[in-house]
Amino acid sequence: MNIFEDLLRREQRLGRPLNVAVIGAGFLGGGLIHQLARIRGMRAALVSNRTSGKAVQALVASGVERSRIVMTDDVGKATQAISDGFRVVTQEPLLFASVPQVDVVMEATGTMHIGTEVALGGIEARKHVVEANPEVQVTVGAYLKRKADEKGVIYSDIDGDQPGIILNLYHYCRGLGLEPMVAGNCKGVMKRYATPETQEGFARNAGISPWIATAAADGTKLNLEMALVANATGMGIHRAGMAGVETGLESLLESFKRAGLLDGGPIVDYTLGIPSGVFVIARSHDPHLAREFRYLKMGDGPDYLFYRPYVLCAFEAPLTAAEAVLYGTATATPKGNPVTDVATHAKRDLRAGEPLEGIGGAKHYGLILETEELKRERALPVGLAEYATLTRDVKKDRLIRHEDVVLDERPIAVRIRSDLDREARKAT
Repeated sequence: MNIFEDLLRREQRLGRPLNVAVIGAGFLGGGLIHQLARIRGMRAALVSNRTSGKAVQALVASGVERSRIVMTDDVGKATQAISDGFRVVTQEPLLFASVPQVDVVMEATGTMHIGTEVALGGIEARKHVVEANPEVQVTVGAYLKRKADEKGVIYSDIDGDQPGIILNLYHYCRGLGLEPMVAGNCKGVMKRYATPETQEGFARNAGISPWIATAAADGTKLNLEMALVANATGMGIHRAGMAGVETGLESLLESFKRAGLLDGGPIVDYTLGIPSGVFVIARSHDPHLAREFRYLKMGDGPDYLFYRPYVLCAFEAPLTAAEAVLYGTATATPKGNPVTDVATHAKRDLRAGEPLEGIGGAKHYGLILETEELKRERALPVGLAEYATLTRDVKKDRLIRHEDVVLDERPIAVRIRSDLDREARKAT
């Protein structure tokens, strides 16, 4: 099986490439559009963005002639344009759901509201949904996966970003007959109290939004990513927020042994000090494997380190869309009921009456918890923080609980999560 050859065979059979709708034309969305133009057998047929000009610019930068782009929010015009080989730009994020030629949607806004709406719209229209959005999957992914299964479509996070490549490595190790003991992410530094202001220079140089840089620096993005991996595998955590072992690549395996992190059940965790990459520590007691692995310079066992140094994001993300259409498989999707979640903690002293904000702001950060602990503590999931307003003061670093806030019940993500929580309470 070669996915790139299979894409070409599909195009030859159907007489058209695999049509992708890309929602969001920012840093990641623009990267997806660029890469889709370079994978034969795929194309960004429809792009939705709040500002149409940015979507047009991304398509033109990818090599599409301006004269081959149609700007419309009309379903009929969009359908005809794609049939005629044109690309469509729209400001309507759910237009794709009514366009029959769209095979799969890729959501790249990174927001809870749009991410949830796009996933629901795609699933209802029986289109595969691929999102670069761990926040949505951790918060309401169990519901979205259930609905996708009912409709016979795929719901997945992307290949290329940390959760997807960790899961690829996890399944690789299991496929070779080893038992993954730790699935991990490598982080250079942790700046728990980072704000958009402190990260502005870095964000500007990297070409990303300050909130994205902040969510990465303060560890919220890391905790969401590892919760996604835990919920896709059933792995647990060593403690709230994970251990975060300070180490280098050469000492990684030994550092986890010394910290006692290989003594319990399989867990997700991370390192501090290795600037990039992902890893899995996997175990085998097979004497034949031990002998061969020793010869192959993998160590003396029974625990072995598998490490991937690169994270290619938009360059590999289209592979998840292709796999969904070609093979009906997902890169990163929930496995039953969630075993972890990410809880909201105050980044500074907060006052009653303050509205909280989305991740990557100056008011809160997120730490992974086991689902049962989150329920016992009545902790506010970080994915719902942007819909909450404080009703009492909360001190810096304290857990923010449901009784500390009032939630806007109108957004679809809040309503879905309320239903999920109600189901979980009935089940116990």
